[in-house]
Amino acid sequence: MNTEQYINKLFIDAGWHEGRKFRVKPQELNLSNSAYKNSVVVLMEFGGLNVGEVGVGRDLSASDISFRTEAFDFGGEFHNSWTGLNISLFAFASAHHDHMLLLVDDDNEFYIFTDPDEQLYKIGSFKETIKRVLLGINYGVALEKA
Repeated sequence: MNTEQYINKLFIDAGWHEGRKFRVKPQELNLSNSAYKNSVVVLMEFGGLNVGEVGVGRDLSASDISFRTEAFDFGGEFHNSWTGLNISLFAFASAHHDHMLLLVDDDNEFYIFTDPDEQLYKIGSFKETIKRVLLGINYGVALEKA
């Protein structure tokens, strides 16, 4: 089984199916925010699912992913440490027993925030982010704090 098949199996085992539509509670204050809209797209397909498990990974520990039922505005937290980044970030999932957050920005770029060391990693696509988290593949270099 290749990597893509393995990840698809994890999602199917968690209850995902093609055409899945999870009802996300709208947040009136954020309806016009692009990052919020991007997080809702993810949650409409994957909201409420718990995928994978914590264990041995390729470079790091492999992690579980718990998709939220509503988006969380990470802006207040993130703008305190990364003041040079002029974007909105919304969390759509936690990972590694809630020690990490998976986030999306205005441009549909995806990030990993690691809570224990408070590092933020810009990964890129949703697919790449999920692959790195579930398989424990190195996240790269953390974004520099201000």
